[in-house]
Amino acid sequence: MNRNTFDTFRAVFAALAALAAPLVAHGQTLISEDFTGTTTSNPWYFFADACLTASSAAGVQPSGSGNGQLPGCVAIQSTYNENLVGGQNGVAGSTQTLPDPNGQGALRFTNGNPGGYAQHGAIVSTTPFPTGAGVSLTFKTVTYRGDSGGAGGDGADGISFFLMDASQSPNIGSWGGSLGYTCSNANPPYVGMVGAYLGLGIDEYGNFLNGANWMSGYNGPNAATGDNTALGYGYRPNRIGMRGAGNIAWSWLNANYPQYYPSSFSASDQQAAVQATCQSGLVWDLSHHGKAVKVTGDTIPLYDYAPIPNAYVELPSTMQIANEAAMARPQATPIFYQLKISQRGLLSLSYSVNGGAYQQVIKSQDITAANGPLPAGFLFGFAGSTGGSTNIHEILCFKAAPATTAASSAGASEKQSAKLESGVQAYFAYYDPNNGWTGRVTASSLGFDSFGNVVLSPTPNWDAACALTGVGSGGTCPTTGVAGPTPAQSPTGRVILSWNGSQGIPYEWGNLTSAQQTALNAGDTSGSPSLSSLSCPTSPSPTPYAANDRLAFLRGDRSCEVSTAGVGLFRRRSDVLGDIVDSSPAWVGPPIAPYTAVWSDRLYPSATNPETASGSQTYTQFVTAAQTRTNVVYAGSNDGLLHGFRSGSYDANGAFVATGNDGQEVLAYMPGAVVQTIHSTTNNVDYANVQYGHNFFVDATAATGDLFYRGQWHTWLASGLGPGGNAIFALDVTDPTPANFAESKAASLVVGEWNSSTISCASSAGGSSCGSNLGNTYGTPQLRRLHDGKWAIIFGNGYGSATGDAGIFIMTIDPNTAATTFYYLSTQTGSAASPNGIAFPSAADLDADHTTDYVYAGDLQGNLWRFDLTSNNESNWAVSPGPLFKTAAGQPITTAIVVASGAPSPGMQQQVMLLFGTGQRLPVTNASPATYASGTQSLYGVWDWNMGAWNAYASVQYASMNAAATGLSTANYYLTPSSLTQQVVTVNAATGDREIAANATICWAGQTSCATNGQFGWYLNLPGTQEQIIYSPELVLQALTVNSIVPASANATSCALPSDIGFTYVINAMTGGAFNQVFLPPSAAANPAFSTNPKYTDAVAIAIQTNATGMSFVTTNGAGTRFLVYETNQVDTASNNIASGAQPLNLPANNTGRRLSWIERR
Repeated sequence: MNRNTFDTFRAVFAALAALAAPLVAHGQTLISEDFTGTTTSNPWYFFADACLTASSAAGVQPSGSGNGQLPGCVAIQSTYNENLVGGQNGVAGSTQTLPDPNGQGALRFTNGNPGGYAQHGAIVSTTPFPTGAGVSLTFKTVTYRGDSGGAGGDGADGISFFLMDASQSPNIGSWGGSLGYTCSNANPPYVGMVGAYLGLGIDEYGNFLNGANWMSGYNGPNAATGDNTALGYGYRPNRIGMRGAGNIAWSWLNANYPQYYPSSFSASDQQAAVQATCQSGLVWDLSHHGKAVKVTGDTIPLYDYAPIPNAYVELPSTMQIANEAAMARPQATPIFYQLKISQRGLLSLSYSVNGGAYQQVIKSQDITAANGPLPAGFLFGFAGSTGGSTNIHEILCFKAAPATTAASSAGASEKQSAKLESGVQAYFAYYDPNNGWTGRVTASSLGFDSFGNVVLSPTPNWDAACALTGVGSGGTCPTTGVAGPTPAQSPTGRVILSWNGSQGIPYEWGNLTSAQQTALNAGDTSGSPSLSSLSCPTSPSPTPYAANDRLAFLRGDRSCEVSTAGVGLFRRRSDVLGDIVDSSPAWVGPPIAPYTAVWSDRLYPSATNPETASGSQTYTQFVTAAQTRTNVVYAGSNDGLLHGFRSGSYDANGAFVATGNDGQEVLAYMPGAVVQTIHSTTNNVDYANVQYGHNFFVDATAATGDLFYRGQWHTWLASGLGPGGNAIFALDVTDPTPANFAESKAASLVVGEWNSSTISCASSAGGSSCGSNLGNTYGTPQLRRLHDGKWAIIFGNGYGSATGDAGIFIMTIDPNTAATTFYYLSTQTGSAASPNGIAFPSAADLDADHTTDYVYAGDLQGNLWRFDLTSNNESNWAVSPGPLFKTAAGQPITTAIVVASGAPSPGMQQQVMLLFGTGQRLPVTNASPATYASGTQSLYGVWDWNMGAWNAYASVQYASMNAAATGLSTANYYLTPSSLTQQVVTVNAATGDREIAANATICWAGQTSCATNGQFGWYLNLPGTQEQIIYSPELVLQALTVNSIVPASANATSCALPSDIGFTYVINAMTGGAFNQVFLPPSAAANPAFSTNPKYTDAVAIAIQTNATGMSFVTTNGAGTRFLVYETNQVDTASNNIASGAQPLNLPANNTGRRLSWIERR
């Protein structure tokens, strides 16, 4: 039997129809299918060339209570009339490669080059899926191994996914460009699917949306060459698009309009009648001169699979659906699809290429107006076809669930960096990549359980996304459970500031420069259709496009978003608050720095300090004045704004005041750099575009701190943009009262913004061209006092600069005028060809006078640097002649360095220790998932032994060595891992705990017992080749604690969807060893949830799995036990909130008599 003939294809449908009515639904509300194995979990009707590449079984159609069996490709090889190719281990030529290994296969519809021409296959589910709760679908496809033939030149027809009315017998439509869904104007017998409701075409060749005529409102440039149906968007290869309902098949036409489609028609007349009906979309009377039927002068329109308006995306040439050159599946480009239909018939579609960011095609558009009401139940199906060109078309996996549970069941809200601030609440920021890249900031109360353990309230006190967006009548905030209606914050009432190149301005159209206005509207009056030719769907009637519409959208206005009818300018958002990926919440409340009323510089005791000048405000006075100011939580978002959300306050006695603890936004700032980039003529990085995927804008954690100038203390916020750009900005957030946090105060609230083009340095440190060293501003700046009598912002030069250098910038603030001066200290490493960079500077105050002495930082090439700022003359500031330490094989250092002091044993002189880990995460793009550093990564504890210059003039002394005595032979005596003692880490197979069974003893260099081969610290290798440190470590008493990440497997062709996991490390900061006692303090040991869990009772464990992300917040209970409060990358499905926890620590007492005495130097 030749399964390639279309008549046979249709004959199978007829046989299925003879099975009578579809099988009765059995209450199933979740369908999940993995096509990579030898069998399927669910029954499927199969047609023509559909087969499983990992199976050799013969196909059996479902019937009655039998589930049947999809055929293995090997079992039907003769029907392809050629050798099977491709698969998991495909090779060039026509060598047989199937079946695939179990778990590494796919559902195949067509074979590939050198065969695979004019082939087709399809499957349809057997069990109706009820639509009462809507439906949410995800699936994954690959297309590869082609001949690059045909006019499209980039593929051979394509793949479709479809939903059909479950009351109809399973059937499918025409082959070729119809992709088994629509009727055809070109390919006999021309019939389309009966009961078709929605079809998604993954169209390499370009004909799925190619109709006889253009859709209303579409004016090209794609030519309508008429491949299928009456209407379309013309011929366009490499397009993903959707079509609606249809019934154009002889069986349906004959049953519903027998007077015009009589049974007496010959087979050829039947085909001609179907073809004419398909091409016109009208009831056709072939018997009377071949004209459309008219009743009282009007034609009779039919459901003809009309395109869903504007529900398509034309992919760029750099993003091909078909990987023609790939010989095997692992080299193909997997594309993921998410399709949702709500209970009200609102359709959303997004896609992800190669595991990259999901990109929106359509959002919450009403399809029932054109398609009719949702049927009671759906059947699902897939089809694939080729014509004169060839490709392998395959499906890997599929999942269907009620739309009302999709957000929580996906578990995809993820946070990469979390920093929680002290007080009565913990603040979490996270994002949902599956819902249009939305974000949330929540505040949860801290309390205690009956055992005295710190716990978090399961329900947040507020959710900034709900406060900003509002909650509609009948709805609830998904995290807090607060019922609507609650009003959204007025877009015109929000206080949003920006920068025009010289001063802070209100983010209002009339305050932007002409260049900024041009950047926001670039391309709006061109294209087809141009944005300026469209309207806002405002009430009572649409309004024409206006130049300031995009700015209003960015301020939170929803009136120009695409309506449920498909009318509008900008994409439809689920929430106004955009995704918050790498920006941790930064809390500003009452001043809490440990500064005293009298300022003294211990290195320069005779210096005149501005902070103590006559008439100046003392820090004590500042604390008193600001004690009751509103608490504000700041977080950067990829909606282009740094947001500030209010969070209550404290009274004069330090008691928390709940008034204003509601997450309302009180301030926002769009950097001038973002004004230039948030709109793009590239659709998938254009934030307002209906086809937006994802882009980074304000994606770094802000620093906050108090500083002194002009006789007063102030509180500043300083931040970079992370991967969002090469700029840094500073805001004065001293006074968050409504009178001061106002757009009219923009010039005073925005201290400044600087980028690579505007930064000019002092001649002694970088000169006028130093700005070229500034890359994307990763990391968190430091606000610190320096020995020149000035306060400063210290920040790394970031990644991706024009020069490729690594260094730090220091921006000083004049104490009298507040004028800024920049200095750049270069390490002279890296180049454009071999780029380097520094993200996090760590300022160290070695003599506890609140004045920075050294800055330590690690770079992308694994070098650890010391920058000497001990001089009161800026021209003497310098970087060490060479790195202090080099990691193994250039392991990247992308986090902050913990600078601490401790003695190896009681009575010994304290050493300056530098504690850090290695690893790197490259962010997700629209074409690829997040990627990580390769190879084994490590944790390090390195002694800065070269303290001779410091000891020569400082009163606080540290252990030091003469360079010649170190025995080091490296240039400038830098250290390497061979200079350190290794602690060997193993994995407990039962619990996953990371363990050190026996601590290695460090024989410290310089000790008399270590005359030779003395060591300068410790290191440990993280298990495996994936685990790494991308979050900054912390010092808790004498323990180094840090959260690691183990990235999920990046096998894009697998159907498994594992999440990243992570471990919380707690190790001896001086030795890198275990404390040799269980994690459980008394309060936790009394709780069976901890005490009966073997991972907590492992006395040699140094790390347990918590899946914590970012830095943990350290707090204590009444007994003084420390707890690490953290959030994870998982959603608690019971509450819709981010999963979090409080990890108790069982640490030895921190005093010199018993253990080491540690002080973190900040």
